[in-house]
Amino acid sequence: MKELAYLFNKLKDPEYLYMLIENFMIWGLAIGLVSFAVAFFCKERKSQIGSLILIILACVMVVPYIRLREKSDKGKGYFFPSTKRTEMVAQQDRWEKAQWVFFAVAGLAGATLLMGAHTGKPGLFTGILTGVAGICCVFFTIWLNLKEAEIHHPNLRDGPRVTSTFEKRTHEVIDDARRAVKRTLKVRPE
Repeated sequence: MKELAYLFNKLKDPEYLYMLIENFMIWGLAIGLVSFAVAFFCKERKSQIGSLILIILACVMVVPYIRLREKSDKGKGYFFPSTKRTEMVAQQDRWEKAQWVFFAVAGLAGATLLMGAHTGKPGLFTGILTGVAGICCVFFTIWLNLKEAEIHHPNLRDGPRVTSTFEKRTHEVIDDARRAVKRTLKVRPE
């Protein structure tokens, strides 16, 4: 029961909610596209409608996502070093500038929903365009997610691996033990 109360309490936290929404945006869009592709080739209109609604919903979630990011970032400025803070502000700026991509995909999916994917050449064109733009949007969202992860997990960045002091100390202890074993083996009479 404690865990459930803890979960409901965290659902009010903007920092947790924006992380939850980001996963829905990626997976909701990806699942919507796969199901739309299957329904498109099977010419199943009801499945197309459902998958297009899922695509629209996943794309429109960019609005609450950005608002929750801003809200969660307000009180955290003093926790991070200035370099990390600068990266976080740049990431927020990337998301705000990228909104048009999500709105464009949602608009294409809405047009496909209204026209129908198999109602002549315009419907077929918007259906195919929705699929292609949606795939691009999924990879774009994954790229934005990677940029976010690089801020919080420096080991994901290109370049030298960042090691903790604990990890450095562990390697020093192992190296010292190896040297001690080698010395012991050299001194030992045969």
